[in-house]
Amino acid sequence: MTFDRPRHPVSIAIVLLLSACGGDPPVPQDRGTAAAPAASTEPAGDVVRMKVDGTGWSADRDIFCAVAPPGLGDVLIVSGSRGPKDANEQTFNLNLSGVTGPGPVRLAGGMSTTHAIQLANLDPQRYLNGGALGFDVTVDVLALSRDPARVELRFAGTLNSSAGAPLRIDDGFVRCSE
Repeated sequence: MTFDRPRHPVSIAIVLLLSACGGDPPVPQDRGTAAAPAASTEPAGDVVRMKVDGTGWSADRDIFCAVAPPGLGDVLIVSGSRGPKDANEQTFNLNLSGVTGPGPVRLAGGMSTTHAIQLANLDPQRYLNGGALGFDVTVDVLALSRDPARVELRFAGTLNSSAGAPLRIDDGFVRCSE
């Protein structure tokens, strides 16, 4: 697994968007004085999974994470795909800017050069969820390092959907490591 440059086409587009824009100021992160999170009980290996309106969704290939890619500063990029690599491929993308370590990050709004989350091609009616349509998600970064590359986070919230009704995302979990 490579952590230095995106291989997934949607991730590449988002990286280009982030690098081309002047960038909004990062959403303030309340690091607080809470104790570090307990060690994960998740199985080993790279994982991108969540419940979408109560139904399990897991990436089954192309799981990718980049921590502070060259030229992009404190950016975290996560992606994963599910299903056949064709027009029905389901893709997940999460991009955070200004994140340097563990702590909560709130993603709210839509077209942003700061943070973005998107789930595409869930089904014919819900072909776009989040992204430019909007989202309200809280991400809890549990572990983050560049060398060696390691990402672990949990997330939950809502993604506005092309089908009209927002999608509820629960029990979201990402882990990538070298």
